[in-house]
Amino acid sequence: MEIVELNQKSTFSNNSIKKSTLIFHTPRYKKFIEEAFNCDYTLLATIDNQEIKTIFPIVKINNYFLGKKIISSAYIEYGGFAGDSNYFKSLIDYVSEKYHPDYSYLEIRGGNERNDPFLDSLLTKKDLYKRFVLTLNTEDIIWKGIQKSKRKAIKKALKQVEVKEVPKTDLEEFFALYCDNMKQFGSPPYSKKYFQSFYHNIVEHNLGKVFGSYYNGKLVSALVGFCYNHRIHILIAVSDQDFQEYRPNDAMHWEFIKWAIKNNYQYFDFGRVREDSGQFEYKRKWGPELKELPSYFQLWKGKEIPLVDPHSIKYKFFVKIWKLTPLWITKLIGPWLRKGLGI
Repeated sequence: MEIVELNQKSTFSNNSIKKSTLIFHTPRYKKFIEEAFNCDYTLLATIDNQEIKTIFPIVKINNYFLGKKIISSAYIEYGGFAGDSNYFKSLIDYVSEKYHPDYSYLEIRGGNERNDPFLDSLLTKKDLYKRFVLTLNTEDIIWKGIQKSKRKAIKKALKQVEVKEVPKTDLEEFFALYCDNMKQFGSPPYSKKYFQSFYHNIVEHNLGKVFGSYYNGKLVSALVGFCYNHRIHILIAVSDQDFQEYRPNDAMHWEFIKWAIKNNYQYFDFGRVREDSGQFEYKRKWGPELKELPSYFQLWKGKEIPLVDPHSIKYKFFVKIWKLTPLWITKLIGPWLRKGLGI
């Protein structure tokens, strides 16, 4: 057995690997992130009997002010392994031996699709988030599973807005809407380069979609998601608060779900959520199953797990200040914060 780094031309000949991979295990996603953040996205793999047995993506975060850490996977809410769990320990040991002298800790963000209990014996587990996943069936069955009030809102919305894929030519309009929303949320935005890379490496290779709701030709909401290996994984949802009465979010979610059903996807993952957030109730109404989304840590320096607590005074103060910060400053500083925090 040997551990190697996969490159852009690597392919998954082992069917068991191919079935268990998520978008962040792929060379195309590696290219997307490297272009978006000017970083090194490493796909570690164990090779045994000339077959790839396990894949483990990592990103090295180096920031003088925000710390140095290894994250699987940075810049997305999921991380972890694909493949045979018998090789997990070898990969963790390899990362620890190679990086612990210079980095503070290893974080496996979101654990695994199967949340393999084997990780519990190797690392410290923290239940930070949940996720809602809708198992797709026929359109009629999915429609009946949606809360009645939500179905009513969707019908109303589709009479007032037009839902379609947001073309790359509308990127400026989409990015302006996105930055406004992130400021309202009190959260740092991605850079425009991130979305340019998303279109170039993901959308143009049929690995993702950007759906939008338009009111009289104006983009009033947008929904960004990955489309890979029978799964839709929602990444970003933004909307113009001035048009909320038209329920554009409901319209575009439903159209994305319908598109997924038509194209034979099996799961619609609404993304991570905290149980005490407003998004939790919104996503619950679509009829999905609530699943775990644990994160795992291995500390090399320090004694405390680096957690972001939304209930802390420090966190609430940061959000309040960010909301009051001029938009041009948030667009300037936000991508730097994203890159340094690995979020």
